[in-house]
Amino acid sequence: MPQTHSRNSCNSAIAFINAQLLSLSAYASLLADWIDNGERAPDLQAAEPLFAVKRTAGEDGAHSSDGIPTKGTPPKTTSPTAVPKWPVFSTAAQRLDFAMRIPNTNAIIAVADLYELHQMSESRAPEVQFLMHLRDAALNHNTFRLNADEYRPHAAYGDLVIDASLDGTLLFGDGTQPGFMEPGDTVGLLRYLADTLRSVQKIISSGDAG
Repeated sequence: MPQTHSRNSCNSAIAFINAQLLSLSAYASLLADWIDNGERAPDLQAAEPLFAVKRTAGEDGAHSSDGIPTKGTPPKTTSPTAVPKWPVFSTAAQRLDFAMRIPNTNAIIAVADLYELHQMSESRAPEVQFLMHLRDAALNHNTFRLNADEYRPHAAYGDLVIDASLDGTLLFGDGTQPGFMEPGDTVGLLRYLADTLRSVQKIISSGDAG
């Protein structure tokens, strides 16, 4: 990994990855209860009391085309109390894949962005390159876009390898087509990355002690 790493950046990255793992575990446990209770569409209105706790009144001032605030108030396009609707799915498999895909892609995007912020995405470690390609697919409608003529460093985690043959395929299944990854692969990858950062942290500490 790049020499710009410090003990502090490793600490913050490990803590952030662990928080993502905790969030995924909590979500999966709630999802298990949801499955046991018949996978009924959730009452999204029930979340509104939590979202009502905020520090702003939620009224955005009007802005001109160059971003300068104006005195007017823009017309509202949606009701401030509008609640998103739970999608309708044809099969239980589609419903479950949707429910699992979103938190997994969110965790991948968050950790990949963290690596980029701390310049760790420059590492040629196969697992780091793997993570960054997952992020690209997650941001591209859950689909890999890989040019066969483009050079890319080896990107792999375990026996999962990312190459041009994945172009056009799904990152996570959608209930109709299988995906390249399963939720357990996300958790395994994040745990591996956290363990790797702990090893880097030990090396840095040993160097400081010397």
